[in-house]
Amino acid sequence: MDLESELRNAMAEQVAGTSASPSLVADVKRRHRRRAARIRTAAGVAAASVAALALVPAYQSFRATPAGNSEITRPTGTVSASRPPERSPAPGLPASPPSKGRPGAGVSSKPDAHPSSGGAGPRGPGAGGAIGALPGWITYLPDGLAAAGPCAVTGDAGWETTTCSWRGKTGWVEIALVKGGGLTGPKDLMKTPGIPGRTSVRGMPALTGDRPDSARQVSWLARPGVGVTVTAAGSAKDQLMRIAEGVRP
Repeated sequence: MDLESELRNAMAEQVAGTSASPSLVADVKRRHRRRAARIRTAAGVAAASVAALALVPAYQSFRATPAGNSEITRPTGTVSASRPPERSPAPGLPASPPSKGRPGAGVSSKPDAHPSSGGAGPRGPGAGGAIGALPGWITYLPDGLAAAGPCAVTGDAGWETTTCSWRGKTGWVEIALVKGGGLTGPKDLMKTPGIPGRTSVRGMPALTGDRPDSARQVSWLARPGVGVTVTAAGSAKDQLMRIAEGVRP
């Protein structure tokens, strides 16, 4: 005998002595009638509620409006109570244009723009405390320096050199911008004796050296055909590399 047959025999033995109650059918019918009655009662209540809600708008539409209702006595004129009606101009006089903005203002609430009476505009970022405007390709100079004069432009051996100088009580700075097709490296720009030192400016190879007048300079090629030499003396010499980093031709 397999497992399924054993399970069937076991179930048959368990229910063999069990019999249904004689009133089972009557109990089922009674419960069904009670449930059907409850459903009909709930449906009737819902229908009555819907009918009552539908009658409310109809009642309000047929209700007589009481005397003195604000909907009847409200003025229908277009003139505001807080603003008197405009008077027609006297014969022979031109009509004045309506004022804009608030009633009675007569003038615009926005003032006219006037040019500023100040001097030069604010300095660009990184300009330091140098006196006067800087060329667009120079972004930093130490404090207390003033331009010694306008930048000078000279030409020699196919090169064009623009030289700008600044001087102050504590030192001076000179920046030379050289343009020419024959530039091969920073060594073409160096004017110091001895063996120069090696460094970099904005990632480009550069050479540095001390001059006999206690000034120090750094030279590099900003891009092919464009070289820069920055020379500084006094306290400005301590910021030589920062000045060089601010030169962006």
